[in-house]
Amino acid sequence: MTPLQRRQFGKLVAASLTSTVIADISSKAFAQNSESSKEILYGVNVLSTSNTRNREDQTPPVELNTANVPIGKVISANLLDPKLLSKVNLPVLSVENLLPVPKKPRALFLPDSDRVTKAIVLGDKTLVISTTSNTRNGYFNHLIYSVGSPANRQFRAKKVLDFKSSNQTVESLLGLPNNQLLCIVGTGGVPPFTLTTLDFKTGKILSKNDLDLPPLPDKHRFANLCQDPKGNIFATEISSEGIPILISINLQDKAILTGKVKIKRLTRLTIEGRPVINDVKDLGFSSSGQLYALAADSSRKNNVLYTVDVKTGKMEVVKNFASEKFVFSL
Repeated sequence: MTPLQRRQFGKLVAASLTSTVIADISSKAFAQNSESSKEILYGVNVLSTSNTRNREDQTPPVELNTANVPIGKVISANLLDPKLLSKVNLPVLSVENLLPVPKKPRALFLPDSDRVTKAIVLGDKTLVISTTSNTRNGYFNHLIYSVGSPANRQFRAKKVLDFKSSNQTVESLLGLPNNQLLCIVGTGGVPPFTLTTLDFKTGKILSKNDLDLPPLPDKHRFANLCQDPKGNIFATEISSEGIPILISINLQDKAILTGKVKIKRLTRLTIEGRPVINDVKDLGFSSSGQLYALAADSSRKNNVLYTVDVKTGKMEVVKNFASEKFVFSL
């Protein structure tokens, strides 16, 4: 290589450094997942960031962990050994839809903070991570999503638009046909909650209730949307008792009187015969149809991955898993 060629190559590397780092996240994971008998388990955490960040138009940085797990088998503890996890940090990303959202200064205010609220993989293998940022002027919701081929994966971001008030937050989401997302929306992360749809292309909340989604009880907490390989939708609901109940939502099954989608309460979630206290942090199905839950251990200091029996609600420990959200992908 001539000196001129070396200088040109150096400029090219410098100019593309950020996108190269981002692309490397998925190229490693997908390269590891080249065998059809494996699937990827993603774990996601939000990272700390400077308070000078523009939380309306910039996402928080997130940590993305990946592990290869066998298809059709319950995850074993050794597969989640921290030494076997691939870990890469996604940097702060600027949103591509720079439109205003509702803002309202608050008298009582805690320091700025960020949360990861859900991670999903769409039918076209797009990884989507939803985050919400709490600021003095309200909440800002974002979607971080992957683009490009598995060999050249990059990440971009959108702001969630068209909420009616500044305190609405995307607490969970699920992929639907026609580039739509089913969302559980909270009020600053607490009740009342609503079910709504979001246009993934524009980031806009859809005002029409074309799916006939039902109203939710005002004082109940809803979270943790997930879908099994057959398309059945599940989530959790917590009433005044404080015990999470596994629920199912069939978008085609509607009540005769109201015409709204039915919600079926299935079973309480339990660990060693005792009801789970508070809520689980996430739910997700593997490609084989095994349901997993992420929840805090008895000390409330560590997160643990559990298997869940859909029929009985029984949860069994797999291993500590240092992530706030997780999702499987082939």
